Amino acid sequence: MRADRTAATPVITHVRYLIAQRPYLPLAAIARHAGVAPSTLKSLLHDARHDQGEERTLSPALARRLLSLQVADLPCRERGYGGQSTDAAPAMHHVRALLAAHPALSQAAVARAAGMSPSTLAAALHDVAAGKPRRIQQAAAQQLLDLDPDLLLTVASARRSDTMELQPVIDHLHTLQLRYDRASCAFIARTAGVNASTLASALMDHARDPRRGINTALARRILVLNQLPPPACPRRTQVTDTGLLRRLRALCAAGWSLGKIGAAGGISTKTLTAFASTNRPRSTPALRGAVLAAWEQLSHQPGPSPSARQRARAKGWAPPLAWDNETIDDPATSPNGVRNPSNQPPWNPDLLHHELGFLTHLGLSKTQALKRLGLGAQRAHRILTPHRPDPKHPEPAARFSSKSVRQ
Repeated sequence: MRADRTAATPVITHVRYLIAQRPYLPLAAIARHAGVAPSTLKSLLHDARHDQGEERTLSPALARRLLSLQVADLPCRERGYGGQSTDAAPAMHHVRALLAAHPALSQAAVARAAGMSPSTLAAALHDVAAGKPRRIQQAAAQQLLDLDPDLLLTVASARRSDTMELQPVIDHLHTLQLRYDRASCAFIARTAGVNASTLASALMDHARDPRRGINTALARRILVLNQLPPPACPRRTQVTDTGLLRRLRALCAAGWSLGKIGAAGGISTKTLTAFASTNRPRSTPALRGAVLAAWEQLSHQPGPSPSARQRARAKGWAPPLAWDNETIDDPATSPNGVRNPSNQPPWNPDLLHHELGFLTHLGLSKTQALKRLGLGAQRAHRILTPHRPDPKHPEPAARFSSKSVRQ
């Protein structure tokens, strides 16, 4: 064995002991706490399983890192996988008192000074305020308790050159939320490539002290965002709950199952089922955005589900082509080309010509149009055949045969 190397057997034995004490902890986490590459630790255990551990050697520095790692240094379930943790309540009470006494101090600055992420500090503050048990790392708690507010204020003022006023960002967020349904601040932040917790922390700081700003680079990412992708969809103030119900039922009539519609709109099938089966629809913002998003995506193509199409036909639900964009939201309107057999007005040649022209203009064949109207070829021929012509002015009778219908 070389003088600058040490045997790997004691190290492997110690690592196996750590694994036995923390069986649910990933091997990469043990390597991370020891400051060792996970691949190195996996290689050691692989050689030990194949009886090659006795031949393996390590550098003294690597061996010391692994041998010095104790069970108490590793995260565990009882402490929330937080390593050497302590009750978060004293530190959180101190942070709240600090923020109340110094409104110019941001929550994010406090978190950075203690070596914590802003989202972790925000979650701990929320849990402690709600009376929930919460533990944080002992080192972070001690750093929070030892914070010097004067020093923090000095650092915060020195960083003001990297920030800008937050009010334009807030106004832009409100504009996007008025323009789009289902556009939350978190969704807008993710779309702009900004950490949602960072934006939420900045908004909370601004609510406490309007002088607080936001990082200029983050603000620019949000301010240049003018369009949002699904599941956010353009808000339409004229859309009614009746129109939403008609759109959902029309998609079912086109062959789309509620599961497919829910997947396209980002909502559960259970919610759509309850909404589709009601006669007095009342929508929520989430359901409103989901139905509109699914309508934009699916209404121009037939669905793959024959059973959904059959159930919709049995319930008398009209397909998308039966509705006009201008009238679908008006409760007083009825679908085009779809008639209730129990309440049909009397047919006449002008009315039938109008209905057939409308349906064929939408792309239906004459056979499909007659089926949609609930008429057979022979009855349609009788309706369309003109009255007996005057013998003095004979006119050729236009035939409406089954063969012409099939065309």
